[in-house]
Amino acid sequence: MKLMDRIVRCALACVFILFGLSKFYAFMPVPPMMPKAANFIGALVSSGYLWQMVGIIEVLGGSVLLFDRTSNIGLILLGPVIVNIVTYLLFLQIGIGFPPIAMTVFLLSGFVFLVYRRREEWSKLLLG
Repeated sequence: MKLMDRIVRCALACVFILFGLSKFYAFMPVPPMMPKAANFIGALVSSGYLWQMVGIIEVLGGSVLLFDRTSNIGLILLGPVIVNIVTYLLFLQIGIGFPPIAMTVFLLSGFVFLVYRRREEWSKLLLG
């Protein structure tokens, strides 16, 4: 199970580091978008700070998720980002087919797996 934990942590971390960096350096191709999704992303970018802030949180969260000792901090940082990505994909991008569903399953299953593996640590944090 430790190996699976490491694989899931590295996979999620790589995704968030790459997508976070792509918010500053446009090195990834823009995926096809539904019109409402394009408007939403356009609003985030045109805000002048929010798109970059999400990128910083993604890179930082992905970086600390790489290390077992700091993985809970990474999960705390990435939790709200994952919720927003999943709702964005399911409500605004579902019309383009399978890719949003695959990304949703990947993000949610990876996040839930990592939180579940650390359930004792989380219970200490939440229950005192």
